[in-house]
Amino acid sequence: MESGGKVENGSASRSFRCGYEFLTKEIINEIAGEVVTKTALSFEAIQPSGGEMPVVMGAGSSGILLHEAIGHSFEADFNRMNTSIFSDKLGKKICSEEISVIDDGTIFGNRGSISFDDEGVLSQKTFMVKDGILNSYLHDRISANFYKTAPTGNGRRESFRYMPLPRMRATYMESGKSKEADIISSVKKGIFVDNFSNGQVQIGAGDFTFFVKSGYLIENGKLTKSVKDINIIGNGPDALADIVAVADNSQIDNGTWTCGKEQYCAVSCGMPSVLVSKLTVGGIN
Repeated sequence: MESGGKVENGSASRSFRCGYEFLTKEIINEIAGEVVTKTALSFEAIQPSGGEMPVVMGAGSSGILLHEAIGHSFEADFNRMNTSIFSDKLGKKICSEEISVIDDGTIFGNRGSISFDDEGVLSQKTFMVKDGILNSYLHDRISANFYKTAPTGNGRRESFRYMPLPRMRATYMESGKSKEADIISSVKKGIFVDNFSNGQVQIGAGDFTFFVKSGYLIENGKLTKSVKDINIIGNGPDALADIVAVADNSQIDNGTWTCGKEQYCAVSCGMPSVLVSKLTVGGIN
């Protein structure tokens, strides 16, 4: 979009595991409305002051941070080789008991769903975190044999040219008990983010940097000025442990998410709105 010589851009997408029948007039209008609204906001958005502050992550697409910064650390190959920070934490409490994180390959029509994995294991729903306890890693047959447990249907590969690896499917956090409005109103000064772009994650340590395309300042419990082009910097396990409120609005983002781990697989992600008590926001000094 262009206004007064200034150009901004945005995008929106949908992807499902089904035929073209999903492409209705209603969903086309939905996508068009979303991308126009997001892009128009960019013209008035500012870069906020940087520093450590509370961050409210909006429901849906914020799940990409859950996928990248936390989900990969639950894949059993990283844990089997002791390169994940969660390698010695199976069965231990790692976050609030209000948090349950699931990797699910059985959601009807979902982009990340599969009938069987690429080792012939029936797809299933796997609780990685259950009530704050690290309940299960994501296994292919190799890691399942190593841990003397059953495979979880996560042995996936891009094509026959690759070996299967433990890979996510649809990764999301279950709803909590709070209301999003109450979570926002509890923050005196922070930011609300709801549109993540690219990022970098160090699997072993869990350190991450994510680029935020859009969001809002939170001032005295209210969303005020729109913000753009900032970085969220933190550590995945620490961020998970620092979630102090979980909203009751969990949703899966149906965008065209693709996971790269030596090879590419279609995935999806999602979460409810959550309050992380402290993350580093890279903005204006």
